[in-house]
Amino acid sequence: MGLVEEPLREGLKVIVAGAGPTGLLIAHVFKKLGINAAVYERDAHRAARPRDWNFGIFWAQAGIKECLPPEINALLATAQTDPSRPPAADSAISMFNGATGEMIGKVPAPYCVRLRRRAWLDLMEDGIDVRYNMKLVSIADSGPGVVRATFANGASASANLVIGADGAHSATREKVLFAAAPADGRLLKSSILMSTTLTTMDVAAAQALRALNPLFCITFNRNGLYTFFSVHDCSSANPAEWIFMVVVTWPGNNNNDSKELADDAARLDDLRARAQVLTSPFREALASIPPGTRIWHGPLYCWPTQPWDSRGGRVTLAGDAAHPMTFHRGQGLGHAITDVTELRGHLRTMAAHTPAELARAVRAYEAEVWRRGYEAVMSNLHNTSLIHDWERLTQSLLFTAGVVKEVPPEAEAEAGGAGRTVGVEMGGLQDGP
Repeated sequence: MGLVEEPLREGLKVIVAGAGPTGLLIAHVFKKLGINAAVYERDAHRAARPRDWNFGIFWAQAGIKECLPPEINALLATAQTDPSRPPAADSAISMFNGATGEMIGKVPAPYCVRLRRRAWLDLMEDGIDVRYNMKLVSIADSGPGVVRATFANGASASANLVIGADGAHSATREKVLFAAAPADGRLLKSSILMSTTLTTMDVAAAQALRALNPLFCITFNRNGLYTFFSVHDCSSANPAEWIFMVVVTWPGNNNNDSKELADDAARLDDLRARAQVLTSPFREALASIPPGTRIWHGPLYCWPTQPWDSRGGRVTLAGDAAHPMTFHRGQGLGHAITDVTELRGHLRTMAAHTPAELARAVRAYEAEVWRRGYEAVMSNLHNTSLIHDWERLTQSLLFTAGVVKEVPPEAEAEAGGAGRTVGVEMGGLQDGP
């Protein structure tokens, strides 16, 4: 397409900003409803970003089936981190004392689906109009029920609705919906630092991790160190070629300054130093990360969802753009899928495919996501704080509620006190270094 105005033709038109999981799911929903939707992605192509990762879907599996066509749902297993292991009723996340190796407990995760992000996006892009090199710059009113989106390459397009599904650092949120009060739309920096990578590791460590749990395990330490190990690709028969996603988080200093970890070599040295408080196989898993491995590092961010002016239901947000949250209970993708299924439900009530009915559906969707998003962001931020505090670890929602969507009242109460754990099958919890 040329770098000119793309006019609004007959029928409704929707622009989805962002070709991530949320954006592509939204596009499939509109396609099923017979509404013209195109996805505008800022990257030059699908593989432009070097980073891949995997994520779990703990309670929103049904939403995926609702939104995607049968032919894509049939291939979902091929994007799993271990396609040979179908979702199972007894699936659980194993948790360990990192210093002693003793199992603390298991978080039930029945029928959890763990997906490789890039592989899943490759599946979902099929049949969707995705336009690359389209970095959103601005959105302006363009007549009754119409807005015009302008992109950094000079192109522009008109639509009845723009949905910002452009991630935690959403331009739709920061530069459009909160343009008049930029501070209100910016991410908030937490006191927790993170280093993460996709890596191979020592064969013995790789085999030992998968013997503890074939999919994922967590460690906690008295000094606040948290580690998460998840198999990412185990298709090779050689354990030396297995790829793991490794995530390490810890409380930062008062000014959260991590500039000293400016490159991969410094970040790897830092991880190896932190691994000294861990026992086998967790220590060896970190210590054997090969030199030259790409490691991403920085503070964790969130944005407590607040109402935005959707310009009469013509500009809105979904997924991480609407409620970026810390990840330690694995809730982000589930809430993103819920956004899409709730939007789908309101779209299905439209009396006709008109701009007014579309705007009504969007406003009804927003009323739900504002409340749910705020609650999810704040509860997960509190959980992140507690899991880095050894003395209050078992008060966290990860322990009191597990990875369920709806937090039982008794679990929420226990998260503020020292009550028993209702979300985790507990073993011993002994003090470590």
